[in-house]
Amino acid sequence: MNDGQSTIHERVPTAPTPSRARVGIPAVVQFVDFEFDFERDQLRRNGSPIPLSPKPSALLRYFLANPQRLISRAELMESLWADVVVTDDSLVQCVGDLRSRLSDQGAKLITTLPRRGYMFEADVRPVGPSEPGPPAPTTGTPVAAATVPAASPTRHGKRGLAAAVALAALVIAGGTIYVGSASPPLRIDEEIARRHSIVLIPFQDIGTMPAPANVRNGLVDEIAAQLSERQSAIVMRSTSAAGARYAMSGRIAAHGGGVAIDTQVKTIPEGNIVWSEHFEYPDANDPGLNVDVALRAVSSLRLRQSEMHKTKVSRPGYQFDPADLALSGWADIERRQSMEDVKRARARFEAALRADPDSVVALTGLGAALMSERFGHSGEAPLEDLAASERVAARALAIAPNDTVALINWANVLLFRGQPDVALPVYEKAMLRSPSNPNARLRYATALQLNGRAAEMQPHIDSAMRIGYRDSRIMASAYFVASNAAFTLEDDDKAYALARRSLAERPNFGLSHASLASIDALHGRQADAERNMAEHRKLMPHNTIERYVINNPAGADGYLASRNRFVAGLRAAGLPER
Repeated sequence: MNDGQSTIHERVPTAPTPSRARVGIPAVVQFVDFEFDFERDQLRRNGSPIPLSPKPSALLRYFLANPQRLISRAELMESLWADVVVTDDSLVQCVGDLRSRLSDQGAKLITTLPRRGYMFEADVRPVGPSEPGPPAPTTGTPVAAATVPAASPTRHGKRGLAAAVALAALVIAGGTIYVGSASPPLRIDEEIARRHSIVLIPFQDIGTMPAPANVRNGLVDEIAAQLSERQSAIVMRSTSAAGARYAMSGRIAAHGGGVAIDTQVKTIPEGNIVWSEHFEYPDANDPGLNVDVALRAVSSLRLRQSEMHKTKVSRPGYQFDPADLALSGWADIERRQSMEDVKRARARFEAALRADPDSVVALTGLGAALMSERFGHSGEAPLEDLAASERVAARALAIAPNDTVALINWANVLLFRGQPDVALPVYEKAMLRSPSNPNARLRYATALQLNGRAAEMQPHIDSAMRIGYRDSRIMASAYFVASNAAFTLEDDDKAYALARRSLAERPNFGLSHASLASIDALHGRQADAERNMAEHRKLMPHNTIERYVINNPAGADGYLASRNRFVAGLRAAGLPER
């Protein structure tokens, strides 16, 4: 997409002043045994990250800027939903989600004053200077990558800290100074949120013995939090199914030391069951149970909703609206088999953006399509110009600085700039923002490999497989990434077996054919190497040694040695240089 064809008309501004220059803004604050890192937009407890959906995260930032002050409901709603009309239920749900994330401290830290508002009952303190972050990004980068120095205590005490925290929230959470605070409503995104709107009805405890309190009281909260983040949906909590397009209900049954959980989703008002799932756990007190159920349920439901959308728009004579174009573009990208699928997706996203230039769903989709053309995994010819990808990624991130796909797209831009070390924390933030997104976990695992940390990849691959177990494309990608990890760790036999597992899930996955070809050649199986390379070339005709190296920049000597060895195998198997 050249400049003349671009549907993105806004100029990408120059980078703001590096964070290090903003004296007096704390990078990290502490309250009780929690820390909040404004740079990473990350809540931690005892060093462990706690995922937060966008609205609870924004609410926490506001509380941190206003500790021990009575804040009215109206003030909070204006802060969180300045351009959207919402009911008190939305605020109640957001507060409940944040309390759930704060675990046993939630009710103590966030107190309700009936008919008046809320108060954050915490002593908020700046944390000492943190480890230096990666270098500040180059001009045009909309993400502050440097670590902000902590503020020194002043004679103004808590008031000065609160002001600094408020400024940090504005600067960092907003991405950059140039993001307007009164952006127009995102029509496509709001329509998609309405189409995916879901009410969560309290789950029934039907066992002969009560289920553990953490499951009874926390499971629905966890599912709500993950739905809000991954689905971009309107999520409500109620005992009634009214007011949404879908309703999720469930039953919990404790048995012995374990627990069984059944969930289902019905359409409203028709009452048709469109999705159901059964989960079984041997230890009902497993502290990770709620998160595991939520991640798997949300990922599985998202796949089902994508299938339902495809069925709807495939009806003869169906007329696409802009939201349909955006959703169908994503279906094309996520199920792509060929370069034609990518071209169709790109055309749909561009058409959607002509109707709504500020749609994050369409912008991130266009960014994903452009990146697919750059990577060439579906046989696309290489794009010579990174500028279009950079403009689209920057625009999406300026509007939605915490959107998972926007972060992934920007990290991909950094990758093609040859900066895998700078891309790594951006991939990490994307993964933490949306734990139920298996692709985010696989992208982070791959970034670890490029940065010489292959030994750390497997837990993220395992999580992606557990979450995306119903999606053959995710499973194929996960086995492929696991194969790469094994090869980097010099276990060629395991790498070969995992590449074959990848092809069992997705026979036309060109990258796995390349892995087999390289390993065959390295081990003297020339006939097999040439056969697998022929399959790879048929699926990815524009791939070359040069393109492989560009797609996989080395961020550490350990990975560079592994990449050079893999390239030697590709070369011996017959992959051309250019």
